[in-house]
Amino acid sequence: MEDYMPVKRCFLLLIAVCAAFPVGAATVSFMVIETGLDAEAAANQHSGLWESGLLDVFFESGHIVSNTPVLRLEGMPDEAFPPEAQDNLDEALEGGIEYFIIALLEYQNQGGKAGRPQRVTLRLFKTQPFELVFEQESVIDSARSAKEEYENLKKVARVLVPQME
Repeated sequence: MEDYMPVKRCFLLLIAVCAAFPVGAATVSFMVIETGLDAEAAANQHSGLWESGLLDVFFESGHIVSNTPVLRLEGMPDEAFPPEAQDNLDEALEGGIEYFIIALLEYQNQGGKAGRPQRVTLRLFKTQPFELVFEQESVIDSARSAKEEYENLKKVARVLVPQME
């Protein structure tokens, strides 16, 4: 009987640790949507930065993350969830995601150069049932360096994490 006591104590300690730190990992998929750019314009580096930042924020928060290809629309969509994104959502749903996040980057094309997005709208959707849970619009300040810009966008993205149940 005494041989089992250390194992029993380790098991009870493991249960106590798990109870103190509940596992809350959710499956999250992201989509960056560019608006205001010419259809033939090259890929924008800032869109890639936002995609990486969103993935980092949620991965660092312990969630299981994936992303879809960047989508380019002529202008801001009228609907909360643009119909052009439906195929990507369907694919993510097949993978069992619980949350879908859209980052709408509003660019202002100035003489063929896109520059940084002027505004970013983040939309968090729950998939079961499918509904918009949270939306935040942010005006983007110019950063002095790519590193500073990356840290700023991660700060904006972090507001989504506590919105997930």
